[in-house]
Amino acid sequence: MKLYKICCVFFTLICCTILCAQPARTFVLGGSTRPWVDGGGGIDPTFVLNAYAGEVLHTNSPNGSIDYRYREGAILPLRFQESQNIAFRVLDDGQITAPTSGRGLEKQLEGTVNGDHEVAFERKPTLFEPRVTTQGIWIILDFGTPIGISRVRFYPRNTVVSTPGMPFHNDFLKGYELWINKDLDSFATPDKLIMREPKNEKEIVDIPIPVQYARYVKIKSLVDQPFEIDEVEVYGTGFLQQGMYYSDVIDLEDRAGIGRIEWIEEIEGASEFSSLSVRVRTGLDDTPLVFREYIPGAGESDGSYIEVSKEVYTELEPAFRGGIVEDVESWSPWFATANSGLISAPNPRRYVQFQLQFDGELNSSRMIDELSFSYLQPPIAGKLVGEVYPRVMVAEEPASFRYAVRIERKDGLIRGYDRIEVDTGIRISDVRQVKLNGEPFAFNLDYVSDDKFGLSFSKIYQDSDLLEFTFDIPIFRFGTTFSSRAYSGQADQVPQAVTPGNATHFDPSDIDELSGLSVAIPKQQIGKLVGNVTVDPRMITPNDDGVNESLKFFFNILQLTRDTPISLELYDLSGRCIGVLLDESRGIGPVELTWDGTLNGNKLIPGIYIWQLRVTADAFEEFHTGMVGVVY
Repeated sequence: MKLYKICCVFFTLICCTILCAQPARTFVLGGSTRPWVDGGGGIDPTFVLNAYAGEVLHTNSPNGSIDYRYREGAILPLRFQESQNIAFRVLDDGQITAPTSGRGLEKQLEGTVNGDHEVAFERKPTLFEPRVTTQGIWIILDFGTPIGISRVRFYPRNTVVSTPGMPFHNDFLKGYELWINKDLDSFATPDKLIMREPKNEKEIVDIPIPVQYARYVKIKSLVDQPFEIDEVEVYGTGFLQQGMYYSDVIDLEDRAGIGRIEWIEEIEGASEFSSLSVRVRTGLDDTPLVFREYIPGAGESDGSYIEVSKEVYTELEPAFRGGIVEDVESWSPWFATANSGLISAPNPRRYVQFQLQFDGELNSSRMIDELSFSYLQPPIAGKLVGEVYPRVMVAEEPASFRYAVRIERKDGLIRGYDRIEVDTGIRISDVRQVKLNGEPFAFNLDYVSDDKFGLSFSKIYQDSDLLEFTFDIPIFRFGTTFSSRAYSGQADQVPQAVTPGNATHFDPSDIDELSGLSVAIPKQQIGKLVGNVTVDPRMITPNDDGVNESLKFFFNILQLTRDTPISLELYDLSGRCIGVLLDESRGIGPVELTWDGTLNGNKLIPGIYIWQLRVTADAFEEFHTGMVGVVY
């Protein structure tokens, strides 16, 4: 028995070693292996049409806005040709109504856009309804989303298509208005009148429209004469203003560490008029929706809900259907991700889903060929919790920060990590006091760059192992976040992000509830763009004797999130600008400039001069001034 137990342990260790040595795998959506039209070969996305009736829709493009055929292996928003009648789209993605005509006309209205030339929308007297309202009748086509249009045509039966058994070609609309609206009926987006013809004599009305987006196309009758409309034709043009694509729910078969998301993107038309947004969410089960049954209680407010299957839900009496809601316990919200960026959604997870939103104009859009990500099984960790301390530090002063990362196994195997990369925003000066579980831990400082550094060490894989180290750095802006990523072996393409949280208790002043990876500056420093400006020396003697031949300006740029214009100008005592010493864009960090007393290669005459430093941010400008002297 003892030998059997030893063999089992040995076999388990071998299996764990083999599993943890598995390389990263890559999932590719698009192309020929997993075509976009198939959604990735997973579980079809589900969209709720009527929660209490249990009506749902399974599709990758809920509004039919994606073109899968424009180019093999790629997707982009639908693009219409001017010869293409798109009126039928209102049946799938919008609606057609006649709000001033009463009820029971749905089949007739459908017949005006579906190509059936035997069914028409009729406003003519009958034996059962001898008096029929014909003036002020509206027919409204709602496409559900703005669509580029160039032409509208409508006509009665037996005109464009011969229907001898229905000779109603003279029952055309004798007076009309044509209106369009890009978005919604409101004071902010009023209807636009395209054509008004109170005395129409044409059986076939064909109206060209200046190319533009419209969600609504509206026809209004102006005269009190019977009429019918066989078909309303709307001719589209250009790209849809917005296209939405949802991948299938992708099952990775076990929890996995999901690496960087990458995609191949192309631009159609002008780049400044289009964009592509990619979002991702992760889950613990295979459905992001919850079907609920309502369980009545003793009182009206005492009822409760339980989760049931879709099949059970549809069999429930309507009074006991508790709705279909997002599963916020097992699924994350949608998180935006950048190309080649790590996901912000909870990770590792077994299930993942992507949302692609294309925005553009009539002649401009984006196209995506492939979307891919690498993943590790088993993952580096169930979770990596990171914390930095202290969390408030005065700007412009050298500072030491303590950093801690705690590994959590959660459920199942993990492979651990042997490298970590920390974002700092500026070059550090030292890394020291590296410890594992409180004991000195051998490490290598792999590199130090202008905005990050990396450490490597023996693999850390035990549950609750705590890595700690100290690094020295000046902090330059409010809300600096020292984010980090852990790596395992050679799987560089699948790092695992460190999650801000309570990794350890650094000292008695460390408040656990405030734990995280961000460091703030004191309130009195918030809002400053430039720190103290140092000029040394303040008086120069550029006479080639090797003493005080030049001076140095030194200052720190604080709190900027991107590069911004900076200028350093020189004035004489009359206030006249005589030269520019610096004029460029800079980001946060130190700026150092040497000046030798010349402008454009010419020495200045002796005297006192005024310098002015200007930093231009989005909302305001900040100025600093001082004096320097030139003496010979």
